Amino acid sequence: MAKSIHLPGLNGLRAVAALSVMWGHTFQRDFGDWGVEGFKLPVVADGVTLFFVISGFLITYLLLHEQEQSRTVSIPKFYMRRILRIWPIYYLYLLIAVFSTSTWHDPNIWYYCFFTANIPFILTVGIWPIVHYWSLGVEEQFYLFWPWLVKLTKGRHSRLLVIAASVCVAWLACKWGLYLAYGTNTAYRFFAVTRFDCMMIGAIGAILYFMKSKLFTKFLMNRALGVVCFLLLLFSLPWANVIPAPIRPQLIAILSLVCIASQLENPIINLENRVCDFVGKISYGIYVIHPLLIFGLSALYRNAGIQLPEAAATILIYVIITAATVFVAWLSYKFFESPFLRLKNRFAIVQSQNSMMK
Repeated sequence: MAKSIHLPGLNGLRAVAALSVMWGHTFQRDFGDWGVEGFKLPVVADGVTLFFVISGFLITYLLLHEQEQSRTVSIPKFYMRRILRIWPIYYLYLLIAVFSTSTWHDPNIWYYCFFTANIPFILTVGIWPIVHYWSLGVEEQFYLFWPWLVKLTKGRHSRLLVIAASVCVAWLACKWGLYLAYGTNTAYRFFAVTRFDCMMIGAIGAILYFMKSKLFTKFLMNRALGVVCFLLLLFSLPWANVIPAPIRPQLIAILSLVCIASQLENPIINLENRVCDFVGKISYGIYVIHPLLIFGLSALYRNAGIQLPEAAATILIYVIITAATVFVAWLSYKFFESPFLRLKNRFAIVQSQNSMMK
């Protein structure tokens, strides 16, 4: 029977990340035109980075426990779990999106079929209804090498920590060097988009937590620090753009890691509740399906000729998008994803209770 692990607050943070991404896209013309300008909610400036850090943390923590329990990491079972969690709704939405918008003939479609959507995103030739798949490509590419490194280090956690830290430092050095020399060219965009460094920051936190390092338990889990970092993260949109571009994602990633740590034991801001847990469970569906809903609902709203003051229209639109996306994501989770998740559990040596997300 698989060992069961629950990390408090992670579903809540997933909920924050998913809603931030959805709300950030609601009034972007790339996704839909509501006929009003609207305004951006001053929430997490980079919900995708928060997702990356959560993924890096949880995947690494589960792998370390699997290694401790079984003295190794089963690579085939790891990839079966990834396939059963990610692929079903990924390919279902891909088919619906490209055929309903007649973008299936775009020559870049093959990047999306093989989890390399970050490449057209880097080259600024993404296919709009699935352009957000770039982050899923980054995650799947990270999983091509990270479980192998965990397996090959054979429980030498300090060595694994050095590897993860080295990747972070090298990534930042490459970004800074390219940015200073060439600006935001294609090579810079590769390192800026393919955020292995942010996932490694999550992995570093998981290794420190697993090792019961005082750096983690005494500093990162500090309740007051957690409140400060959570508020900085939650309302990062107003200040994030003044941070130099090469270090902005890593700063958001560090704030995200502190927020994860602060949730693990007696947090002041507690995200371990039924609402956050519900939204966190369906957060993957929210992330995947929201662009097409924004596109379709914005067309309906515009064609309906609704005339409201801009503030009222903006609030109504956020409510419509949130309600519709959460409802459709819940339907997907309950009636489409759940059978695959139950099958996924058969390949779990260490089972996460955090919504069966990972």
